[in-house]
Amino acid sequence: MSPVPLPLCGTLLYEAATPLATPHGRFDAHAFRDLAARQPLLVIARGDCRGAAPLLARVHSSCMTGESCGGADCDCAQQLDAALARIAAAGRGALFYLLQEGRGAGFIAKARDRMLVQASRERVTTFDAYARLGLDGDCRRYEAVAFACAALDITAPLHLLSNNPVKVAALRAAGVLIADAAPTAHAPLAHAPSPFNIRYLTAKSRSGHVFAAAAPPAAAAEPPEAVQIVPPTALADAPHLLHVASYLLPVRALAPAEGAHWFRLHAWVDRHSGAERLVLTLARDGAATPLIHVHAETLLGRFPREDRRDPWREALTQLAARGAGAALFLVHNDPTLDDPALQPGGAAADVVAGNPDLIRLLAHHLPRRGELLTPHPRLAAALGA
Repeated sequence: MSPVPLPLCGTLLYEAATPLATPHGRFDAHAFRDLAARQPLLVIARGDCRGAAPLLARVHSSCMTGESCGGADCDCAQQLDAALARIAAAGRGALFYLLQEGRGAGFIAKARDRMLVQASRERVTTFDAYARLGLDGDCRRYEAVAFACAALDITAPLHLLSNNPVKVAALRAAGVLIADAAPTAHAPLAHAPSPFNIRYLTAKSRSGHVFAAAAPPAAAAEPPEAVQIVPPTALADAPHLLHVASYLLPVRALAPAEGAHWFRLHAWVDRHSGAERLVLTLARDGAATPLIHVHAETLLGRFPREDRRDPWREALTQLAARGAGAALFLVHNDPTLDDPALQPGGAAADVVAGNPDLIRLLAHHLPRRGELLTPHPRLAAALGA
């Protein structure tokens, strides 16, 4: 039986709980709002996490490109799924999901990092790129994990599922009780590297991450075209919208297909609101009529689910087959469940059709009149599609 969470603990405000059905069974998702960081935090729990016995746990940093877009150039989605599987097998445990994209530097910094790495043809590592951007190699903080444990009456030491010994030390420094398990306080999450993430994982390994032994791929995958470093550039008819990064993202193909489809990721920021925008484009077939897709990204939608369809993965197959198109991601980090206003189909298209900035962004990335993947007369009229 789960305890009644404290309504406020440290800087964490408790908001809601909801069941989360995954391929590994049911979990309970507890949603918090970090009032200091002004970001949500989720605790995905299995079984009764109270008591003195060490608790199997994963402290996981968000990755929108890997978990929402299906990006294959990192191992974040695999670690998320593997941790849930391990916790489910144990019957008791918790996954702390922190919105600390890009090792705590944020989505825009991560996008610029990937642009620098690809523009160097991988001569620059992700850690080199952070240094060039004037950032620490790891900007994450973990005080909120201690607050979440207290709020949920988790008093047991955590036995961490992690490949990163530095994270263990950082969590201890933040006041989180870590189990002194032999031989280490953490257990690696094993998965084989792929041609698309082998260079990234190699860089992490050199920085101290410990990976279970796995055969590397024969060769790293090469992007299909060159990437250039783009200076921040304002959109001509909306100068408050700033294009800050562009690089190539390999997106995992749907089974039974293998490999990945290369999309160009465009990162934008709104100088008025600070809102971050993400557009994926595909221009393999210059003569094809581009397809247009709007995806309502939600926080719980980043988790592997067995009870929900994934509209982006469905759209991916059609975009790849067409060879041309653009997908706009509506980033919506409300942890209290999926907002009906941002669901796929008509409602999500209504959000875009009513927002001139989003229309301008989509139109900017379309070389010609496009075709909406999900018909919507109002959005089609706004785009001239």
